[in-house]
Amino acid sequence: MIDVELLLEVQRSSYASATEAFRAGWPEAQALDAAGMASLIDDNRYGVLATARPDGRAHAAPVAFVVADGSFWIATVRGLRLRNLRALPWASLVVMDGEADEGEEGTPHRALTAEGPVVLHELTVLECFQEQWLERHTDPPEWAETFVELRPERLFSHAAG
Repeated sequence: MIDVELLLEVQRSSYASATEAFRAGWPEAQALDAAGMASLIDDNRYGVLATARPDGRAHAAPVAFVVADGSFWIATVRGLRLRNLRALPWASLVVMDGEADEGEEGTPHRALTAEGPVVLHELTVLECFQEQWLERHTDPPEWAETFVELRPERLFSHAAG
């Protein structure tokens, strides 16, 4: 199980500065605790990363990720995402699963959204979390151009029920 303590600190800070309207939709009482957040991340190897094109239009696409030292690490190819991040080094990542709301049959939904600045790294940074990457994704990301480090400044989570 991964260490999510740094992510939980960001979440506490995010709720402390969130608007009343936001907290009504994502109540802090329904936020994931350490075990729940670690479980959501451990259970989901992929998320959706959103970036902004230079003209302001959104771009969102599935990505593989790992979490290490309070950051989300995403391997990426050369293309639109990388051009967007070079022009505007900020991104948002959503990880979610389940489909049922409280009281419904099925797997209860859980969600995490993290946003913040990104730093682009050479692929050699993989050495820092290679074991974790291989455990989650089996093969090294030899196809990638670079690694994106997203260190969230805002993070919110939710668990139905």
